[in-house]
Amino acid sequence: MTKTRRGLSSALFLSPTLLLLSAAPSLAQPTPRIGVLYPHTGIYASLGPSHLNGLKLAVEDHGMLHGKVPELVIRDNGTQVEKSVTGARELILNEKVHLLVGAIHTPINNAVAAVADEFRIPFLYPSGGSVFLSGIAKETSYPKGRVKPNPHPYMFYTWLNSVQRGYAALDVAELKGKRWYFVATDYEHGHEAVGFAQKALTEKYGAAFKVVGESWAKPGEVNYASAITNAIAAKPDVVFVVVPGRFVQFQTQAEAMGLTKVAHIHWSYGERPSAQAAGNAAFGVTATVDYVEDNPDWPLSKSFAQRYHKRFGEWPGWPASSTYQGMRLFLMAVEKAKSLESAKVMRALQGLEDPDPITGRPYGVRGCDQKSYQPLYTVEWVKSEEFAPGRWKILKTYADPKNALLPCDVKANYDKMKY
Repeated sequence: MTKTRRGLSSALFLSPTLLLLSAAPSLAQPTPRIGVLYPHTGIYASLGPSHLNGLKLAVEDHGMLHGKVPELVIRDNGTQVEKSVTGARELILNEKVHLLVGAIHTPINNAVAAVADEFRIPFLYPSGGSVFLSGIAKETSYPKGRVKPNPHPYMFYTWLNSVQRGYAALDVAELKGKRWYFVATDYEHGHEAVGFAQKALTEKYGAAFKVVGESWAKPGEVNYASAITNAIAAKPDVVFVVVPGRFVQFQTQAEAMGLTKVAHIHWSYGERPSAQAAGNAAFGVTATVDYVEDNPDWPLSKSFAQRYHKRFGEWPGWPASSTYQGMRLFLMAVEKAKSLESAKVMRALQGLEDPDPITGRPYGVRGCDQKSYQPLYTVEWVKSEEFAPGRWKILKTYADPKNALLPCDVKANYDKMKY
């Protein structure tokens, strides 16, 4: 096999590909065009590069699509809803993309999903955690609120949502204790993450599980002194933290103020860029992830990490791994559909399972909600010379990941819907 490279179209609007050629050109299909919205700027800019790099490597590893080299058309969404919607419409109407790939942040991706539905364009959401975007069709309650119906038939969602991470919190309680303090960003995802974790812990442990306090930060907040002071006073076993894009600020302040000496800190999910940026303050933190760089039971995890490092000069973690695996499944569905027609691609996704995911098995997409199921690992950030400065070490694997989702009877049943 040989490699080919296409250059950058401009400094602002990139269309790079470096793809493995594996099939003869086909005249029957147009050149696949994939529109990408990602946070090059804004509050999630620190996560943007790994999000984009994971996507690029998935396309490169897949090779030609329907006998042709796919084209990536990339836009910075600025971590802003209005800019994301404008970008999505421009990609569809002007760039004539066949597929859309979203970014990070629930409000942004919910707005982009509505655009995808309007134009009937398949939309991959690989890097966020809200249950609100997982095909809810019946209003569903949880301790911090209610998830309202929000079907998006042209979107599929391939990372851990708040329900999955809520179930995984059971393993954290077994390891670290049952008195918990919660620190979260005050928006949909934050409320869901706290609520579903509390729901799972209460159902499992009853009165033995104690909520000893909560603190809610504004989106974009950088000063967590009040939350940390209150957490220290509450004397919890575990401080559950879900402040997307702000884990570095929280963790460095937690160490400086002494919280790390009196309680265990668990991040709702593990951002490798944040763990690295937090330096020594991050070592010992646990998180819930679906991918680790070195999984002793799954060699494909390490081979992906090595390829990614060779290609980009950094080790992968979320969101590189989630975007890679979601994009991999997206491309598999297009191949299965033997077409770029939206309805055929969506049908091909429903019930699709990857036999060789980078995460370990199982990894697939349910037909009823177009939401992925995947392994759930409770991990600890430890020092590592091989994956310097550190890596996520598996402490425990959740036993039943296929059932760590809301039941299909509250979902939209996309597999029964006419496209």
